[in-house]
Amino acid sequence: MKNLLTLCAFALCTLTLSAQDDGSSMGAEGTFFLGSGDATQLLNIFSDNGVGLILPTVSYCPVDDIGIQLALGGPTDDLQMNLGVAYFIDDYYVGARAYDMAGDLDLGIGGAKIIPFMGPLFVAPGIEYRFGLPDGASDNLGLTIGFGARF
Repeated sequence: MKNLLTLCAFALCTLTLSAQDDGSSMGAEGTFFLGSGDATQLLNIFSDNGVGLILPTVSYCPVDDIGIQLALGGPTDDLQMNLGVAYFIDDYYVGARAYDMAGDLDLGIGGAKIIPFMGPLFVAPGIEYRFGLPDGASDNLGLTIGFGARF
């Protein structure tokens, strides 16, 4: 009897957990993402330096599991534009990005895990490596926290 009860509880948990996943990738064709860029900049809101540059990010998946990212921000005389491409693997993505295409071009690679938490909203902790291409710039390995919505 104890084994039967355990089997039923296990089967119920399995059905419940599998029912929550609809099998679609985070990067399904036609998906839009709107985000804040690197949300760690918001942590400086009460510091002497103030909030750093926030680059609103728009991403679109033209085909399954491939996303194109565009981020724009800053004053009009010093506009920053980042362009990237990402490959989605379930709730993870890896990609490459060109930073500050209108100024000192830099390239980077990175990845993150997308964690949905309320409807279309998500948080995406990740890691990125920037190559430091402008003369005199150094390489940079950093942690990022993305925040946004998926439509």
